[in-house]
Amino acid sequence: MKIIFIIFLIFFSNYIFANEEDINQIEVINLYENKSLDQMVLENLNDKKKIEKVIDNLNETNEIEIKNNEIEEIETTKIEVNQIEIDKDNFIRKHNISDLENLFNKLQKINSKTLQKEIIQVLENLQLDIENNQDNKIFFLIVNYFNSIGQINKSYELIEKYELINDKNLIFYTELKLNYLLSTFQLNEACNFNEELNENIKLNYFYLEKLDIFCLILNDNQSEARLLNSILIESENNIDKYYQHLFSLIIDSLDENNFKNEIKNSNLNKDLIFLYSAMTRIAELPFSTEFYEIDKKNLSIPIILNQSSPIDLRIKAANESFLQNLITVDSISALYMSADFNSDQLNNPKETIETLSGNKELSMAFLFQLVNIQIFPNDRLNTLLQFWEFAKKNNLEEIAYKLSINMLASIEASSENIIYGPQIASAYILNSNFDNAVDWIELYENAIAVDSKSIYSRILLDLYSSNDLNSFINSINLTLNSNNYQDSDNYELLYVLKDVMNLDINSNTNINLNKIFDDRLMPSIFLLKKINKSILDSVDEEFLFYSLISLNNKEWKNIHPEHLKLILNGYLRYKDGALFRSIVLELFKNYDFIL
Repeated sequence: MKIIFIIFLIFFSNYIFANEEDINQIEVINLYENKSLDQMVLENLNDKKKIEKVIDNLNETNEIEIKNNEIEEIETTKIEVNQIEIDKDNFIRKHNISDLENLFNKLQKINSKTLQKEIIQVLENLQLDIENNQDNKIFFLIVNYFNSIGQINKSYELIEKYELINDKNLIFYTELKLNYLLSTFQLNEACNFNEELNENIKLNYFYLEKLDIFCLILNDNQSEARLLNSILIESENNIDKYYQHLFSLIIDSLDENNFKNEIKNSNLNKDLIFLYSAMTRIAELPFSTEFYEIDKKNLSIPIILNQSSPIDLRIKAANESFLQNLITVDSISALYMSADFNSDQLNNPKETIETLSGNKELSMAFLFQLVNIQIFPNDRLNTLLQFWEFAKKNNLEEIAYKLSINMLASIEASSENIIYGPQIASAYILNSNFDNAVDWIELYENAIAVDSKSIYSRILLDLYSSNDLNSFINSINLTLNSNNYQDSDNYELLYVLKDVMNLDINSNTNINLNKIFDDRLMPSIFLLKKINKSILDSVDEEFLFYSLISLNNKEWKNIHPEHLKLILNGYLRYKDGALFRSIVLELFKNYDFIL
């Protein structure tokens, strides 16, 4: 059956959200001639894949002229890298599948962005031969793990690397690929892939049959869609009421209020949520918070792209996606600008902020818009400072600083503004714009003085811009010696850092009789032994996995000091300290040392 697909996509430019008429209209567009928000998101999801492809092409093309000695150097490097990868693979391969499955189950919630990124990179770069039975099983576990931690795009990328037509887990990979395509609203690709599937492939809950019907609807072939749906109803022992309500709303223009009333009594099949998400968007229905909570990370993109959903829910999903590096700052900026605030609200910011109290998503969007409408530089800067302060209180400062980069460029170094030099410098630092940060620090020190604020900014600059461990540790020394920390938890951290890095700082080692006992748990003696041994033997991959198991579902500040000391000692040596700087910065942030 040949299907010509018409996909309803909602066209976005950088700030098209701000136009109410565009928000309320559906536009049929050519997928290949316009760049929608969908494509912006997909481009970001596939950035790494594209970069790798470009590198491969550069290595393979005969059109690039490289000197013979450079070619030999590259080939030698490749051999060395491959040998290193083979050595690293030993940790995974020396475990049986049952142990590996248990291991991945203990890595479901890594709160450190640095370490989460590292474990993903290690796993996706494993050299696997899926024709080998052991490697095939490992591949399945890795794909399943990525999906379980909200990295369905990584699962999809792995699946696309291999020929899996005859794989024993083909049904699992087929469903996962469909879920990814539907979640990112690539309906053309999803329907085409469904058409190409072997007819012997069957998915649970009549997934493929329901997708067939949905694709017919997209093709405006309602008569055949109704026919197949009537057969579906007769075939299902337990009718999928959620699917049927969506079908009726799309094809019969069912009243949305009736849908909402009936849907409350429907049992939602969690295995079909990505199909539901695509149908929900076509039906112009909003997603609920309850729907989002089913799989927050993997459903964040469908939520963001669904204009009918509450804007605060979309912003919440976008915030989390941005922090997971799934969407760009341009996308989140456009979404913030789409929040609908009237002139009365923007002209009375104090009252509006009070009204929005408790809704941090709308408050962030309001303050962001408020900064953008300020005409005078002083007003813009004052509002920007308010935006940063609110974001800091709600653990969204990373987003606020990234969104501020264009606003910073418009702030002149006037006599009134120089007083805020250290704050502006800090924003530049967290945007990795170190030259501008230095300029603002120097302007402040020349006009005001070298004081604790400017020293703090210089310390922050050193911490973020240092490229080697020695300069980083020197900056840590300066940081910890120039501040007076009264909090007992900070004293503990000072003690740990001093011991790990041999810092030349004072730390309070007096026994606090009120804190003889510590409620924070230590890992088992067996896990501690494994971690210790991997450090002593310099087995990086083994240390990575065992340390992450010990850190699962823990914030840095909730880790026992002795446990933290062991972990930091390990990462000081792991890959020659490649991750150590980022981990210490995470520690500072978690303990409120820096931000």
